[in-house]
Amino acid sequence: MYKIAVIEDNCATNDKFKSFLLSIWQDCDVKQYLTVDTALEGLRTINFDLIVSDIDLGDGTDRYGGLKIIKALDSQRTPFLVVSGLPQPEIHRGIFAALDAWDYLQKPVTFTDFAKQVKRAIAFRNEQKEESLHGDLLTQGVPDLEIDLSSREMVKWKKKRVTLSMTQIRILQKMIENLNQQVKYEHFFLDIETGRNKENLRVHVATIREAFKAVDPTFNKIRTITMIGYSWREDE
Repeated sequence: MYKIAVIEDNCATNDKFKSFLLSIWQDCDVKQYLTVDTALEGLRTINFDLIVSDIDLGDGTDRYGGLKIIKALDSQRTPFLVVSGLPQPEIHRGIFAALDAWDYLQKPVTFTDFAKQVKRAIAFRNEQKEESLHGDLLTQGVPDLEIDLSSREMVKWKKKRVTLSMTQIRILQKMIENLNQQVKYEHFFLDIETGRNKENLRVHVATIREAFKAVDPTFNKIRTITMIGYSWREDE
């Protein structure tokens, strides 16, 4: 039985997320928290399999209370899924990735997108060793790249950590799986939870490039294929 925390100060939204979770796993144990303090107390006493949390948890010191919760966790071991209505999601995705959040969903959230993301998070929780092995095999053709989803430093380039969200890691993996080949837009859309369109994909790819360049200013492996998609080139 999975133990899942829902941290959301809006009672109706909190109840909706609980309902979503019980629709996916009828026997899961969902603990609901409306404030930062009660959430932190619960997280100190319960070993959760997944945490679903808003960032804005009220007025005053709780305005960005979700950030306090992320910082208090080993969130790569316990997936922390941000579900937020904050504006400029392309900016906040990078912030949440830097804080080791699992990934980010923009409100309003559909059941389909929510279910897909939480299932992936639970699969990650259950199969870290298998994912790590897959990452090792996946990157054999890219000697400077390491992907180890069981580690806090999930992606490394030339032995330095590259900070990416899980959506961005899946986009990266899609390119590596099709090394030196073009990957069409629609193939990437399968790995994007919300905003399945070229502009949102462009933002993700731009963020991936920037993250690699932050550790290696000479990085130039990702190519844009005009009107088609993207590719990772190791043959040039």
